[in-house]
Amino acid sequence: MKIHLSLVLLRSVSYVLLRSVSYMLLASLLLATAALAQPTAPLSGTVIDARTQLPVPFATLAVPGRPGGTVSNIEGSFRLELPAGTDSVRVQALGYAPLTLAARALPMPLILRLQPQSYTLQEVVVTALKPDALLRQAVRNTTARLASPLGLQAYYREFTNYNGQVAKFADALVDYYIEGNPRRPRSPQVQARVQQSRAGQLALSKQDAAAAIPNPVSVDKIGAFYDPLYHNPFLDSTKFKLYTYVLLETPAGAAEAPYYEVRCTPATHEQDHLRQAIVRIDRRTLTIQHIESEVPKNLQQYLFGLSLFGTKAQLTQYRQRTDYREHNGRLYPSFVRFEYFMDVTKDGVLTRYAFTSDMLVRSLLNNPAPIPRKEQYDGTLYQRGTSYQRPYWNEGNVVAATAAEEAAIKALETGK
Repeated sequence: MKIHLSLVLLRSVSYVLLRSVSYMLLASLLLATAALAQPTAPLSGTVIDARTQLPVPFATLAVPGRPGGTVSNIEGSFRLELPAGTDSVRVQALGYAPLTLAARALPMPLILRLQPQSYTLQEVVVTALKPDALLRQAVRNTTARLASPLGLQAYYREFTNYNGQVAKFADALVDYYIEGNPRRPRSPQVQARVQQSRAGQLALSKQDAAAAIPNPVSVDKIGAFYDPLYHNPFLDSTKFKLYTYVLLETPAGAAEAPYYEVRCTPATHEQDHLRQAIVRIDRRTLTIQHIESEVPKNLQQYLFGLSLFGTKAQLTQYRQRTDYREHNGRLYPSFVRFEYFMDVTKDGVLTRYAFTSDMLVRSLLNNPAPIPRKEQYDGTLYQRGTSYQRPYWNEGNVVAATAAEEAAIKALETGK
């Protein structure tokens, strides 16, 4: 029986997503802000390294004291919507000293130069404070302070590359209602409503049709990021023996709020425990601020692979970043970026896929209520097609597309 590439890829990709990706996308996930009343014109510009003049990707920009902001893209570009009355903007990025600038009479577009930290983290030498004990406490504190019920208005965007070419894209404005379950903390109630969306994909041969290009999971799976343990085994105390940990801290006199940093390194070749990670913990509240992880090059050979009917699918890379923010004493996941790469070989022909997604929370909903059943949506964005009434992707508080991505989107958009 002849097995088409589309069927093989659909099976292999579905398996990979179920094991290591699935629930993570969509919504991949988040950065927040309360409803923006009477917004001013958005700020726009680029964040760069003051020494090298190179772009600083995924820097956060926010108004101090307000649950809002945005994130720079891979080229350092950003757009930030400012609430009325804003007097300053704070810019932060991992490895750089924070920058605060007055929001009045700023030139446009802005060039924001971040200074690499002039200090290095120092290893914690107090023997009473162990990395595993700190992680246990941080997970407990973070879980206890997660807002519930939680209403999010988020912007989600994804790209799938097929042999170096953008073959699929989708983005949307999505509302989420998330409510924790005290009896089953790992299984929050999640409801999603897609307000506006657009999607496009490359025209392929019948054999390589839509199923041959990996699809993301349903948009309601964003709720998985409510739990910091979700797909982060290095934070699970039952898995600590599979990692080694180093605990660092900011020294006295550091320019930013003091934090601990736990660096996690795999001590195994097991497929489910291959990621090295950095976990940043607020030293004052002992809650998680930032989780960033990837599979190091020397362990990529142990990533999941599948051979079926002469076709081989091999996961080649996996990266994830999650940020948590605080508002009124409660925490919520604010930004998630996810990447995975896969090689598929059939009849000696190699096809390479790359999937990336970004989720940024645009606002927090006041007094969130469950989404009516008829308005809930749990499919992929591609199933919705293109449906929008305004160019929301040009507004502030989204992850701005690069010039190359903009060109690919224009070429793939349907209904144009």
